[in-house]
Amino acid sequence: MNRYPVAQLGRTPNALLVALRDPFLDSDRIMPPMGIMALHAYLMSRNIPSKIENNFDLNAMEHYRSYSHICISCMTPQKSEAYAILQAVKRNLPKTAVVIGGPHASFYLEECKTQPFDYIVVGDGELALEEILSGRAGGQKVLEYNITEQQMNTFPPPFRGKEFLNQYAFHFQGIRASTILTAKGCPMSCTFCEDARTRVRMYSPDYVGVQIKEIKEAGYQGIMFFDDVMTLSKKRVRDLTQEIAKHEIFFRCFGHARTMTGEIADMLKKAGCIETGVGMETGSQRILDAVQKKTTVEQNRQYVLTCNARGIRVKAFFILGLPGENAESIAETERFLHFLMEQKITAYNGKIIHNDFDMTIFFPYSGTEIRRRMDAGDTDIDLMLTQNPDLKKGFYKGAQGSSEIVVQTRGMSADALTETQKRLLSTYKAR
Repeated sequence: MNRYPVAQLGRTPNALLVALRDPFLDSDRIMPPMGIMALHAYLMSRNIPSKIENNFDLNAMEHYRSYSHICISCMTPQKSEAYAILQAVKRNLPKTAVVIGGPHASFYLEECKTQPFDYIVVGDGELALEEILSGRAGGQKVLEYNITEQQMNTFPPPFRGKEFLNQYAFHFQGIRASTILTAKGCPMSCTFCEDARTRVRMYSPDYVGVQIKEIKEAGYQGIMFFDDVMTLSKKRVRDLTQEIAKHEIFFRCFGHARTMTGEIADMLKKAGCIETGVGMETGSQRILDAVQKKTTVEQNRQYVLTCNARGIRVKAFFILGLPGENAESIAETERFLHFLMEQKITAYNGKIIHNDFDMTIFFPYSGTEIRRRMDAGDTDIDLMLTQNPDLKKGFYKGAQGSSEIVVQTRGMSADALTETQKRLLSTYKAR
């Protein structure tokens, strides 16, 4: 029996695609909502009316009465707003179906099932949402229709209307940039990450090139390639950089210490790369091994030197409070920070600059291997909960660098982790 299918309601499908706000951040107008933008473009290509709403107003529910479906893309820190919208729709617009998707729906599926969503989309949203809006989903509440690499390269690129896109901007080295994904998924097995060991599907260089052109036409001067796997193979870097170089634009991408070589760095630099982000996590080899990072501190060091020698700035990301964190591992991380931040780089504009870093405190999301082991009562893991993380908002980086801290180790209390984060950020970011 259908739940709220279009045929039963006698309504033409008309989807409101909701990009939630991030009130815990300094600004939520930095990274555009790529998932929602991709869904909007796909639905338009299927002649299904849809609109993006990135400022949902709970006090103006009548404004949304014309929509047959309200479709929410949700990350876990946004769940409070998602649930508030759900309740408001049920009270005020009882004939409107509510759909939730995004990482929260995938990794906190059982929690989402306890809420009165009409549909829950796990994984990719394009085909599932089409099924829902066409009325073909029937009584199926949870839908998981993942797409292949071949399929995603035939879909239209994410919607990038100039007026909409220009609400968002990411800046690096004074360059105003927007974001592109060159792939989905990550083959790495880091135990602190929800995306570990997820299927890698790559966009073709031509598909990436179309998006670069759109971003330039929207008035941006740079690109932030936001996926994890752009530099994982020399062939992939060669294929992508040959396309990127055609567009004469500066860019930042993410790298990996295990795969970065002088040859790869040369290709990146020649194509316009002036900065790479990299997850170094810690200066402790013991902790790198414990979280299955499969890198070494020396590889991280060589990554910095390799990039810096070519004028590519490195922004390194560190996580405090991983299993086994103690005073010794903190001292090792601080030594690495000192090395990182003492390097000098001649930037694209001739200025002498330093590297950069960010530092958060581990938050045990449900989809991580660490959390799975903790929930299973694994006593070999040196990490304890100080609060129930599922009752928190779930952000690891908020306004002014704040973190929600719900863990401690035998060697570092939650308070000690907080003070260490503040001290290291204030000491080394100020340089």
